[in-house]
Amino acid sequence: GSAPPAPPAPDAGAMVPAAPAPADGGGDFFGDMFGAPVPDAGLAAAATGAVALASSAPAPVNEGAMSRAAPAPSAEEKKPPRHAHKEGDLPPGGEWYDARIFTPTLGVMFFKPQELTDSLFLQTDREIVDALDERPVVAFIVEGSSARSAGVELGHVLLKVNGIDVKNPKEASRLIKEGPRPLPLLFYVPDTQVVVAEGEHMVKYDTRDTGAPNSAKDWKPKYVVIGGIIAQPWMMNMYRSKSEYDIAVIETQARRPISVKVKQFSLQGARIQNDWQGPQMVKYKNKLHPWKYIVVLPVARNPIKISSPNLSQLKPVHEGIRRVLMAQQRDRGNPTPHTAAPVRSADPYGRGAERGHHGGAEARAGNINQGHAEATGRRRREE
Repeated sequence: GSAPPAPPAPDAGAMVPAAPAPADGGGDFFGDMFGAPVPDAGLAAAATGAVALASSAPAPVNEGAMSRAAPAPSAEEKKPPRHAHKEGDLPPGGEWYDARIFTPTLGVMFFKPQELTDSLFLQTDREIVDALDERPVVAFIVEGSSARSAGVELGHVLLKVNGIDVKNPKEASRLIKEGPRPLPLLFYVPDTQVVVAEGEHMVKYDTRDTGAPNSAKDWKPKYVVIGGIIAQPWMMNMYRSKSEYDIAVIETQARRPISVKVKQFSLQGARIQNDWQGPQMVKYKNKLHPWKYIVVLPVARNPIKISSPNLSQLKPVHEGIRRVLMAQQRDRGNPTPHTAAPVRSADPYGRGAERGHHGGAEARAGNINQGHAEATGRRRREE
């Protein structure tokens, strides 16, 4: 597709929700968004008195509460069977699958497809987005949720709840809230690559050094998000954990002040050091594998080092930053030597590079797509 227009200068890194503000105020936030009271009282304060949203949002559930609330899903339910269908009113291609939910809440947030063209559907053809109408798209999955256990992933489109067609996120929220348990759901997976640029990493941003720190202990663990549903596409936000990112998303969508700590960086005018070489490596004592890392050089700030113990886990965030920088280059017309990203002779994320790196693609269940971005679409292969 054509390059997006150059974004306006960010307001000091302010987090700007991607979705329009809901028109209706008041109401029971957790009842309307989650379809039921929230089991985790620790997070309930995050949205007390917030407005009702036209979307079904996550019920923050800790892993322990999750296992008590529902029988453990079988392997069959965790990896639902996919079948190719043809329907006139949906985009060509794609897959359908059934899921069953046993818990009071689903643990996802739905957006309309048109609200995701700067995030999940950044690389999706406009025809696909338009053909989905206002159907609810899974734009956020809370850690440890029943949706995750049932195999639901980002970018999946909810078509039916208990056999009833669902036309928009608000309907989805109501039907999930009112439906029986176990609750049968029908999902559609569009034939597109869903863009997810986030994951758990070790980072370092408090010195002027452009090399890796001398000790593994000098890095900080952070959940790194490029753009996403609560920030402008050119922002890089870092949270202390995936759970705290969940809270930030819930609070932002509820128009509440964010109660968790977030470190924000603008990628406007930034570049990646020696990116034509691909990720760099550093070997630490007592670490089995060398760590892979990239160095982002922002304008007038210290270098930002982002690392991972394996290549596949670094890929989503690395490629997310690359997309932002390449879009800026296109918007400026002629890339200058300062910002140009030379074409690499080899793809560091190609099949050969992945050998010997295990654990990245199959990340812990409950974390959004941790360690891999491309599996979310689970695209049907055309034979």
